Amino acid sequence: GAGTLGPVFRGHDTQRERLVAVKVFKLDLKPELTHVLVAGLERIASSGLAHPAIATPLAAGLTGGSAYLASDYIAADSMDLAVREFGALLPADAFQVGARLASALDHAVAAGFTHGCLHPRDVLMSARDARLTGIGVGPLLAEIGIAPPVRRPYSAPERLAGSAWDRRADIFRLAALVHELLWGRRISGVGARPGDSLPALPRGDLAAL
Repeated sequence: GAGTLGPVFRGHDTQRERLVAVKVFKLDLKPELTHVLVAGLERIASSGLAHPAIATPLAAGLTGGSAYLASDYIAADSMDLAVREFGALLPADAFQVGARLASALDHAVAAGFTHGCLHPRDVLMSARDARLTGIGVGPLLAEIGIAPPVRRPYSAPERLAGSAWDRRADIFRLAALVHELLWGRRISGVGARPGDSLPALPRGDLAAL
């Protein structure tokens, strides 16, 4: 597959005899910035981000002059494809996925990382699993002067305004993802009381939500 910053390849780790996903960053950087990027990716890979809901970063380095980050290979579709194919989840299932992702974000913060760019393509979903990818990459890119892409409607207001941000921006994005899982479409309500315009949920308690 390919993203806005470069392609993702499936590879084989011959030392551990397993498949890995390799994200290659196709960025036009000066060599010194490339080395800063690689060092940051190596910090992510060595940080102990092992969690049941995280595609664990494994290794980083340089290939063909481009930085790369290798992670666990997860045989699953991204959330946007899963929602497009199967539609909304039952509320209990949507909240189970949301709880897994929230736990992953908490684990990342404890290790010193935020996500910063959380989007449906960063969530890999199968029938019984949901895994988060891309932790720490957005803030690292910002460190070397590359603004992560603005992804409406998932970017928090402070990100859209170019203001300082912290882990609450990830919580905003997580809420937008859970909305998409519950209703099968992107969030559209804005303002102080967006809940007033939420449609009913099958087998869901809208007032409690």
